Amino acid sequence: MSENNQMQHKYMEFQMLMQQLQQLEQNSENIEKHINDLMKLNENLDVISNTKKDTESLIPLGNGIFLKGSLNDNQSVVMNVGSNLCVEKSLHEAKQTVNIQMQEVSDFMIQLKTEINNTRNKLMQLQKEIQGMN
Repeated sequence: MSENNQMQHKYMEFQMLMQQLQQLEQNSENIEKHINDLMKLNENLDVISNTKKDTESLIPLGNGIFLKGSLNDNQSVVMNVGSNLCVEKSLHEAKQTVNIQMQEVSDFMIQLKTEINNTRNKLMQLQKEIQGMN
């Protein structure tokens, strides 16, 4: 392979790795947001357990819209367990489920960060090779 072809090949590889890195970083941001959402959910479950029955509150429907309501049961919640199937769980069971999800997502985040670092290292090495060809 001629030196010019090698240079083009390395440059294309560099561009592909850059795109891969950008996608990995986007995934990392999304996972971080998901972890924060799970942490907030865990905090909300604590608040519910410490809230007296029949306490009036605002129930978020989404996009800044709330419904006035009162808390009838502060010991259980209804959770979506997948495939649009919802089951009633105690607050303790719900917190356990959320904690398991947080651990799984955090473990995935560690793997993702490792992949990001490996990709960055490959990019730096490839950049040195490209600069050495000039």
